[in-house]
Amino acid sequence: MRPLAPLATHARRGQRGTTLLEALIAFLVLTLGMLTVARVQTHLRLNADMARQRSEAVRLAQEDLESLRAYAVLAAASGARSYNDIASRSRTVDSDSGYATDTSYLVARAVDAGGTPSAKAASVTVSWTDRSGGAQQVALSSVIAGADPAFSGALALARGDASVQRPFGRSSAIPIAAKDLGDGRSAFKPVANGSIAWVFDNHSGAVTGRCTGVNAVTSTRDLTLADLARCDATVGRVLSGVVRYSSASPPDAAAANDLPMAATVALALSGGSYTSAPDCATEAMKTVSYGVAGRLQFNAVPIDATPASMGLLGWAETGERYLAYRCVVYPLASGQWSGRTTLQPVGWSIGSSVAERRVCRYSADLDGSGAIDANIEHPARYAAVETALANQNFLVILGTEICPGGHAVQVAGRGADIDVDLGTVQHQP
Repeated sequence: MRPLAPLATHARRGQRGTTLLEALIAFLVLTLGMLTVARVQTHLRLNADMARQRSEAVRLAQEDLESLRAYAVLAAASGARSYNDIASRSRTVDSDSGYATDTSYLVARAVDAGGTPSAKAASVTVSWTDRSGGAQQVALSSVIAGADPAFSGALALARGDASVQRPFGRSSAIPIAAKDLGDGRSAFKPVANGSIAWVFDNHSGAVTGRCTGVNAVTSTRDLTLADLARCDATVGRVLSGVVRYSSASPPDAAAANDLPMAATVALALSGGSYTSAPDCATEAMKTVSYGVAGRLQFNAVPIDATPASMGLLGWAETGERYLAYRCVVYPLASGQWSGRTTLQPVGWSIGSSVAERRVCRYSADLDGSGAIDANIEHPARYAAVETALANQNFLVILGTEICPGGHAVQVAGRGADIDVDLGTVQHQP
């Protein structure tokens, strides 16, 4: 059995070499793992640093854009930021400028003042070099409007008595055909061939004078200060609307264009002692269209007017006819008035028989309250009115018909159709 001893010694020596090799391989694997972990950690730090720098660059760009909107005046002024001072420029943001950062940012602003009217296009680019030496940048763009900052103060003002302004820069209570006198006032003849003219304040829309003795052949557009020599100074508010007529059965509130029947409007005031009675005027009107400088215009003219009488070569009648009414109401000392408007027929009668007519009023629940309870909604009786009222319209139908109820209909407008509620309720008898 002794000859087997050398073989055992050789086996033990082979096992010792295998163990050493396994240890070297394990060490190599561990080293590679540690290097991989270190590399991943480096990439994580670089990406985190990149995200922080990119966020900071976006903030700098936004800050620069917002600073452009912080101007106080439009024209350049000493000691104040102005819109005119907005221009292209660049600056460096780094630790030397007092900014805590591990890199240097170049903030470059480009401003284009010619591309957009009353505005400037601004683009801000922020550039920097990241930790690995790569060039990075972000860019933001915006438009800076050239609006006077003083206008923003109007948002904090309490609502006054002034009405919405029309393109002519006057209150919407003033008839659009009124003549601007050039001194903050406008004049208007409620009846084209009448001898009375009303003078309006352009800002508030209030009637500031009633002038008599105006030449009947002088049109509203030809009125001058000399024509308004005899005027009182009583301040009043306008109540206006139209009266439409329909003999159809059943009546169509959206297509009531029958020839107007003669009538006047009466306003019975209540709630106090008024110093002056309302002044109401009616006039039969029609709508015509004509071309001016290549554009089609629509205008309301007296029903017996001709193109020559209006200084035009010709026009086309649209088929729309109605009786227009306007009343100047002189309120109480409180500035308010209350009362009821009625239609007074001339040559015909109001009633429910075949030979009579029924008066309906266009009225709708505009504020969604479930009732006709606001003066602008054309109630049966007005209460505490303190502003001008327009579109207080009536519909005259056959006495045997009933006033058409409310529903949304499509009415042809100037260039587009408009959905409106033309509901009516009985007003007289």
